[in-house]
Amino acid sequence: MPHRCYMYCGQAVRTALAIGLANESTSVSAEDQKAARRTWWCIYSHEIDMSCSSGRRDSLRKPHNYQVPLPVINDQVVDAPDPTKSENKTVAMINEMVHFAAILRRISKELYHDAKGLTLLQKSMIAKELDDLLSDWKSNLPEWLDFSRTSFREEEWAGKQKLVLHLRYLNARILAHRLFLAPRTNDSQVDMSDHVSLCLDAARETIQVLYVAYAHRHYFRTWWYNSTYTLYAGMIVLYVVMLRATALCSEDLLNDVLKAQSILESMQEATVALRSAELLREGLEIARSCSDTAFTLPFDGSRANQANGEPRTRPDTQDLTPNPDHYISQTAFAPHGYGTDPGPLFASLIDPGLLQDFTTGLNTLADLDTSSFLFDNSYGTWPGEDPTSTLL
Repeated sequence: MPHRCYMYCGQAVRTALAIGLANESTSVSAEDQKAARRTWWCIYSHEIDMSCSSGRRDSLRKPHNYQVPLPVINDQVVDAPDPTKSENKTVAMINEMVHFAAILRRISKELYHDAKGLTLLQKSMIAKELDDLLSDWKSNLPEWLDFSRTSFREEEWAGKQKLVLHLRYLNARILAHRLFLAPRTNDSQVDMSDHVSLCLDAARETIQVLYVAYAHRHYFRTWWYNSTYTLYAGMIVLYVVMLRATALCSEDLLNDVLKAQSILESMQEATVALRSAELLREGLEIARSCSDTAFTLPFDGSRANQANGEPRTRPDTQDLTPNPDHYISQTAFAPHGYGTDPGPLFASLIDPGLLQDFTTGLNTLADLDTSSFLFDNSYGTWPGEDPTSTLL
């Protein structure tokens, strides 16, 4: 429930600031100081992560604007640290998530919230730059958190942290390239295939990572927030298949969606996961029954607004104008309970950002403007700050 999560995360941030966690004003002993640092930076990165996931701005400054330093990790410093102030390497994930949050914030800000007026070519350049930053972040992870490396002797905590970092990394790559999936016909300067390929690869890898984890790590089946990653990745794959936006075999892609459905169905105690699995099942049935056809969506004003980061609207089924050569007949939806109105399904396929409306069964907050709750200068420069400074 992203709206409630956004509210409670904000409450945690305010409480942490009020009791002085951000400047260690309440800390006395060395252990209290270390606990304050861990708590504050966990809240900090989680707030940015959840704000981006719910499509909203966060209300935090850059890390260097807070007096509390990041935890000092024993195995990441050259000189021997003071043992009373240093932390075990199990805490290193907190620091890496703070660095990751800085990139995630830029993705949210530069490609969605502040993208109005940018050309598609400019957005493409930004997306590629941010993708490179994600790759740099990944390559600079400490050895015990490097999820690209396989180890048969790692401790359980390391395996869990690597798995979570891997999923968050893939989700960020999807966010960086997702907006280029919308069909366009008025800009020939941008090769969309690169972005589509990167987004699709990240979605497929998300499903594969989750599928293997669910098969071999039974505890992971109880982490219900995985339903968001799974449904999101499955919808991306379905959307690409429906638009015929890749030369990859459709059957292979649909098999990935089938894996995503299996993942969601395994969470029997989570109502949201089961509803999500049902949505993927319906999408799969339609995609398979229409395997010899495809449909295209027109590029209109509503799509332009979507690309510029403005609020999205659910598509009118009358806008699903069939192309003479590539279309899905609306009669194909009748066997699946939609009659000739596939609107509910297409709304989710076209706009993954609206998935929370389906999973919660509510849409009362979809059009809520939250800008009045934010600091106007949240993403701008602050007195004495160099605008060209690094992310941190």
